[in-house]
Amino acid sequence: MDLVPYPSSSTATSERLRSLARRAALFCAGAGAAIVVLELALRLLPVSIGLYLTQGAGTRPLGTYEPHLRFTYSMAWDMLDVRHGRTNNYGQLAPFDYVPGSRPVIVVGDSYIESQMNDYGDTLQGVLGRLLGAVAPVYGLGVSGLSMSDYLALASQASAEFAPRAAVFLLVDGDIAGSLIDQPGYYHFRKTADGLELELHPRKLHPWLNRVRRSVGDLYLFRYATQNLRFTPPSLGSLVREAQAQPLAAPDATAEYAVVDRFLTDLPRRSGIRPQCVAFLVDADRFGLYDPRHPTPPADLPEAKAYFLRRAAELGYRVADLEPMYGAHFRRHRRYFDYYPVDRHLNALGHRLAAEQAYALLHNREGACLS
Repeated sequence: MDLVPYPSSSTATSERLRSLARRAALFCAGAGAAIVVLELALRLLPVSIGLYLTQGAGTRPLGTYEPHLRFTYSMAWDMLDVRHGRTNNYGQLAPFDYVPGSRPVIVVGDSYIESQMNDYGDTLQGVLGRLLGAVAPVYGLGVSGLSMSDYLALASQASAEFAPRAAVFLLVDGDIAGSLIDQPGYYHFRKTADGLELELHPRKLHPWLNRVRRSVGDLYLFRYATQNLRFTPPSLGSLVREAQAQPLAAPDATAEYAVVDRFLTDLPRRSGIRPQCVAFLVDADRFGLYDPRHPTPPADLPEAKAYFLRRAAELGYRVADLEPMYGAHFRRHRRYFDYYPVDRHLNALGHRLAAEQAYALLHNREGACLS
């Protein structure tokens, strides 16, 4: 009788390893195929894609994105509110190029003015341009993430490029307190012994990293995750940092008042525009207007907002708090001014009402602003 040799332990281990390797290879092949199929499927859908930030620190915030890019915007996981557009010669989201020295009315703000989620004709600057007609061109200068410190730098750049005759600023909650935060790619007010100093924190990115990012950015799956789902590795890092961080200091009213004073004092010199030709529109807690039981916790101290409204008027600026207007309109018509409850950015109605308010403020008794 022939005896069958019992496999040695080393042979059994090798067999198990080969089996695991085959399973791992099959799993990786299946996952890779699923990713390829998902990427191809997303290429048929309106994923947010097409915008790339400029890398030159000296061009921001006036030159935000690379010029002459076509982009698609959609909102949230289910790609709602699809919009298509392009950047102009300054990287701003406008369907026409801006002309140096053209003495426009500039409309300055953050993502509310950048307004990827609206057609250009429905934005504050688009509506204001129609209201003014041939009186003056209107240039929207909106950049996501800006605050009051950035607006001051942007006004200075716009003055050198365009020599604007008037300006409209849309101020939203967080613009005051955000000016004290030091973050890459943005200006902030740094506290010194002599007061607040405007300072840029450059965004550093090596050329080869930029090329890699451009390549990765062209993957629809990556853009869907980072733009529509708002999922990025830095967000995960911030969660870890927040978990390990010490409790945040209480808001500093003195510091926020100092930001307001510095901004209002420096703006005429940096922009070249008289206060009488500058209109400030101060946004409202619109979600709180819709349901007073659930007001939005403010990022700026309410007393700092009140101080801004009072101090700006004292210095001769044209100022409008949008909350009474939005509140009265909502009570009358029950229409939302934004993409409630998905997104707080203004919709076409919110922009139109704000533009009409800006138009009224610029047509003041001093005239001359639009001549």
